[in-house]
Amino acid sequence: MARRTKAQISFNMSRVKSRNTSIEKLLRNALRKNRIPFRCNTKIYGKPDFIIPKIKIAIFCDSAFWHGYKNGKTKRHNFKVRKKFWETKILCNRKRDKLVNLTLRRKGWRVLRFWDFELKRNLEKCLYRVNECLSPL
Repeated sequence: MARRTKAQISFNMSRVKSRNTSIEKLLRNALRKNRIPFRCNTKIYGKPDFIIPKIKIAIFCDSAFWHGYKNGKTKRHNFKVRKKFWETKILCNRKRDKLVNLTLRRKGWRVLRFWDFELKRNLEKCLYRVNECLSPL
């Protein structure tokens, strides 16, 4: 496989989306189907993918790669190029996720985080967790 230039890598990375990802669309459709009221991509602290403002639930859809599933120690994350950069980047993402969780919880929000593979493999289980948060109402 030919090595890519910096310009090609930069172009590819610029195409990585942060909104309307496939996993967000999957969860959004399921929430709508189950008639769960929500708002998308609001500007509260941490920018959750979805919120249910009436009862303060923040929902995040996290990619296993970008958010360091199992601390990035899975076979899939054996970096060949710029290993130190990627390990630092993913570690910072994990630290930021913990800070966001802590801050939102202190403000009275319930925080739900779903991995991309959880949403793809077992969407019903994820919806069950959302419904558990709704049930006290």
